[in-house]
Amino acid sequence: MSNVHIAIVGAAGRTGSRITALALRDSAVTLTGAIVRDGSALIGAHVDAARPALRYTTLRDAPTPQVVIDFSTPAALEQTARFATERGAALVVGTTGLSAEHEAIMLASSAIVPVLRTPNTSVGVAVVARIAADLARTLGPDYRASIVDIHHIHKKDAPSGTAKRLAAALRSAGASIRDDQIESLREGEVVGTHIITLTGLGESVEVIHKATTRDLFALGAIRAAKWLAEKKSGLYTIEDTL
Repeated sequence: MSNVHIAIVGAAGRTGSRITALALRDSAVTLTGAIVRDGSALIGAHVDAARPALRYTTLRDAPTPQVVIDFSTPAALEQTARFATERGAALVVGTTGLSAEHEAIMLASSAIVPVLRTPNTSVGVAVVARIAADLARTLGPDYRASIVDIHHIHKKDAPSGTAKRLAAALRSAGASIRDDQIESLREGEVVGTHIITLTGLGESVEVIHKATTRDLFALGAIRAAKWLAEKKSGLYTIEDTL
């Protein structure tokens, strides 16, 4: 698809603002909606001086895109999912801290539109999850798995969605990793570091992923939106895009 029309929910947030900025510079996408919460002081303000018609808006007043990218809050997901299904738009969800109820909302939505659910849009993390599963499967149950999850002090969920995802990859390969074997540290302005360790008799194997800029996640979200725009209804993960 030569050009994908996208809308961003949470356009004023830490990651959403970077998705907005980078989408405006990407010739393969057209930003049709920069969506902020009801009551935001940004509503009606210009998003970009070069595009005077593009203004921050609420979800209710947003035009219909091909793909909605949601990097807002768990509380906003139900409304975003309803918007996507009613408008026939694909949905990329990068919001973390979601509950089983939110997972059910995404599953229901995926019967109508394509939904890509990922707590981390980094392609590198997707590859690390695959490598971790291969290592756990090959080394076998005699190797003890653990994860160190490091993020900035502003991050609210612990362990992070990425750490949970990596743990799920290890468990799917037969590794036994308890919740207390995931150590979450919140310090400074660390974008995100995850260290997977598999320890056996006399040796250990480590796989490390370090994010050095939030733009990594923004670019990954835009990449995922381009990929998802051409898919049929269904529930997808970032690994599916590899």
